[in-house]
Amino acid sequence: MRHAFGLGYLAGGVAFAGILAWIRVFGLLPWVLLSAYLALYPAAFAVVTHWCATGRPAWRWVWLAAIAWMGLEYLRSTGVFGFPWALLGLTQHRLLPVLQVARYTGVYGVSLLVALTGTSLAGVVLVRRPAPVIFPAIVLVLATGWGVQQAHAVPPGAIVTAAVQPDVPQAQKFDPASSGAQMTALRRLVGNAGRRGAELIVLPETAVPLNLFGPGGALVEVGRWAQQARATVIASSLENGVSNAAVAVAPSGKAVSRYDKVRLVAFGETGIVPGTSHEPLRTPLGRVGVVICFESIFPDVTRALVRNGAQILTVITNDAWLDGTAGPAQHAVHSVLRAVESGRWVVRAANTGPSMIIDPVGRVRATISLRQSTVLTSRAGLVDAPTAYAILGDVFVWTGLVVLLATAGPELMRALSRHWTRPAFQHAVSAAGLPWLAAIILLRTHAPWWVLPVVLFGFLGAFSLLQPPRHPAPYGTAHRTRGRAIQAVAALAGGLIVVVGLWSLMMAGFRASGVPVPPPDLGARWPREVLRLLVTAAALESWLRGAAFAPIAEWQGRTAAIAITTALGMFVQAGLPPEAYAWTLVTGAAFGLLRSSTGSVGGLIIPHAMGAALFSAIAAVR
Repeated sequence: MRHAFGLGYLAGGVAFAGILAWIRVFGLLPWVLLSAYLALYPAAFAVVTHWCATGRPAWRWVWLAAIAWMGLEYLRSTGVFGFPWALLGLTQHRLLPVLQVARYTGVYGVSLLVALTGTSLAGVVLVRRPAPVIFPAIVLVLATGWGVQQAHAVPPGAIVTAAVQPDVPQAQKFDPASSGAQMTALRRLVGNAGRRGAELIVLPETAVPLNLFGPGGALVEVGRWAQQARATVIASSLENGVSNAAVAVAPSGKAVSRYDKVRLVAFGETGIVPGTSHEPLRTPLGRVGVVICFESIFPDVTRALVRNGAQILTVITNDAWLDGTAGPAQHAVHSVLRAVESGRWVVRAANTGPSMIIDPVGRVRATISLRQSTVLTSRAGLVDAPTAYAILGDVFVWTGLVVLLATAGPELMRALSRHWTRPAFQHAVSAAGLPWLAAIILLRTHAPWWVLPVVLFGFLGAFSLLQPPRHPAPYGTAHRTRGRAIQAVAALAGGLIVVVGLWSLMMAGFRASGVPVPPPDLGARWPREVLRLLVTAAALESWLRGAAFAPIAEWQGRTAAIAITTALGMFVQAGLPPEAYAWTLVTGAAFGLLRSSTGSVGGLIIPHAMGAALFSAIAAVR
């Protein structure tokens, strides 16, 4: 299993490092960390495939392995760390017959077909017989044949839509000196779209370089554009620097509806206040669903818009950050899948391109390539009927996961029964699980800060009383004391290097992204705040790297102890922004390595408290 995990992790790391090379524009650290995190999923797939292929006929395990890949893609697409980039299903964005299953299964069903092709061919190579590929081939032929019938030509819609692509370089995007020229260019492009008969004109994300609302806002000017074009204009701005907003401006010149971006980019949109719901804009033409940039990679966002009544979807984005990389093209293909999943026309307006208009079966009706300043027009339609995927969601994926779990159930129960009789396992479960459950309850009930340390120290005291006594080492007390002091100093120094280094790298990334983060401020009552940080850090480290770490290491080794205690620390961050999880992931793994190498828990308390103080500045901005 470890060999399979290692090979899978290596392959995944290399693959994601290449696919996500464009992230280096935000710094080396985000690229390395994200690639390292995403590589865990191919590693898990390798482990599951190894398990599936052991003692099972090839015609069976090829299906289980493909379902496992689909399930892992779904898991990495959800939650606070969700990042559904480079899913297998996206590779088929030009093969319309294959895409049509997404109307029922989402992109994950397309991924299953691609994964099944790969696993069945691997099965043929391994057993040197055609049996593993026969049934998958039948399924692929049937799915593709059905898709050919579904991917028929969609008749042109009843309304003329336009996507505006102004092609403003990122260096000028929020430069006040160029705002006048940007507004002039937008007025010209909107006027061109109006002269082409456009009834719905979509501007890219934050295309308006000024506030739309408030004193001196640009809404009046945008309203004149809409009046002159006799069209509904979807305009976007970064309102007061804290809200990524899209506004529907009717042909009358009045703002009739507003949407604020809900799903924000971790680190990249620190300081932005998220919206509260995925509600479509209500316009004179109908209900227009707006998906802003990062949101377009998530199937659940467009599904929510359709369920709330969206009749047409617009994707607005500014990918000028990624000019000269593969990022804009990789981002654009998600819109094709969103069109098929939702059964809606999609108008994609990108600042530097590519802009597209896509019909409900995923056919790109019109497109503008990168780095052109122009307008794209095409007919589109309003659709009322939701697809099965919009109604049912990810039932198909969950069905596959249930099948996989049912197959693994007997073996998991046997393994659990074997481990349950081992004292190390019992101790690990109690030392890790009981304090974690108590911490989750306290955090969800918003208990005062001091309750969590008191409860954790109570558990630690109980565990120490129940633990069998250990015999002292043969050397003297003074020798042991000097050794522990050296270990504590090493852990302290290493921990401080980790938190200060990570903080410095994060600040450099924020500065590169133009996100202002003030220095930490503990307030006038700083002695009390320092005491709170130290007490909380002492309780958490004594639990995670102390009471929980030792029995887990005895049960499954130090690597498992580092992974599990890091995960427990992340779970305690429930409800906090994604940056908190990322901070806990890196520092937790580093502290686990320091605990493993030095044996010291006490030396990690001050670094933990300092890290919490430094990170409080980011949390305050969020």
